[in-house]
Amino acid sequence: MGLKESLAKLSMINIKRGEVLFKEGVPSNGAMFFLFEGQLDIYKQIEGKHAKLRSILPGEFFGEMAIINNSPRAASIVVVSETAKLGIINRTTFVQMSQESPEFLFLLLKKVIERLYETDGKIRAIKRKEDEDTMIAKVVPSSNSSEITEGSGSATSIDPFSDNATPIGE
Repeated sequence: MGLKESLAKLSMINIKRGEVLFKEGVPSNGAMFFLFEGQLDIYKQIEGKHAKLRSILPGEFFGEMAIINNSPRAASIVVVSETAKLGIINRTTFVQMSQESPEFLFLLLKKVIERLYETDGKIRAIKRKEDEDTMIAKVVPSSNSSEITEGSGSATSIDPFSDNATPIGE
């Protein structure tokens, strides 16, 4: 059985714009996901502010650290499209997909390595900008203290990072 056949057998969930799939630091339920439709954004808390790291687009796996070592979620995931359709991959399904489709493990490992480099670069750039802003603020005081985010493009009135936001994927 190939990767496409394995993905077709996944349990599916549909979530709406502004909903949080999971929050950074929350214990994982041991599941990772595959995005079939929609767009999700990944946010990481850096020095008390939520910074957008990148978007997840259809055809991508994410949340793999939950499968590998059941660690707390490393970032928050928020739906930015009208809806998103995700496949849930639990540990049993992960092992089965790995055995039936060795290409799955290769693609996943390749993607994890790419993301590590990308995320490291993004975090460094955010911190560098914060350092520059701090230096400028010392020279030219400003009353504008906004959070670091990167074009959310969402017109939702719900704060996905508030304590009232209930994660969908946990």
